[in-house]
Amino acid sequence: MNIRMPRTLLVFTIAVSLAACSPVSSAQQGSKPHNLRVNPQQILSAHNRVRSRYRLQPLTWSDSLAHFSSQWANHLRQTNGCKMRHRPHSGQYKTDYGENLFWASPLRWSDGRVEIQAVESARVVNEWASEAKFYRYQSNRCQAGQQCGHFTQIIWKDTRKVGCAMSICPDKSQVWVCSYDPPGNWQGQRPY
Repeated sequence: MNIRMPRTLLVFTIAVSLAACSPVSSAQQGSKPHNLRVNPQQILSAHNRVRSRYRLQPLTWSDSLAHFSSQWANHLRQTNGCKMRHRPHSGQYKTDYGENLFWASPLRWSDGRVEIQAVESARVVNEWASEAKFYRYQSNRCQAGQQCGHFTQIIWKDTRKVGCAMSICPDKSQVWVCSYDPPGNWQGQRPY
């Protein structure tokens, strides 16, 4: 029996604030339909599970933030080759929200097949939340050489709403965007 295993599986995350969720259209998926989409209840619950560990008020879902996130996820897919880049703070795509970004590679099989990786909404949040181990509350700093901004945006005490979206890229990778209102990660302030 010849079992084909994936050759690569990469996941990268970048912290920003804001999120929106929407189903992926078949035009975004390429030739083969799939059921990947942001699950608003699942991603909201994952955010609130993390926040509850710090006794923080739960976030609520925002369709307008989800739509806002969808615009940026689609922009990254269409114009940036799905390379992660935070929304600028000025110009046409300006943001006043916080933003977390997540990218997942396609599955590349030894027989040459390339498939879209099935990524659950909760996994995206859990990847960001895993940065908690690098955050030091006493010094309000991240361990040298590590990232904490995704985590601190999730637990930012003043943030009340979240909305998320994702897009499937031409190479079958995917980019996820979550937007947060009000934004977090203000320099010199602790998240909670």
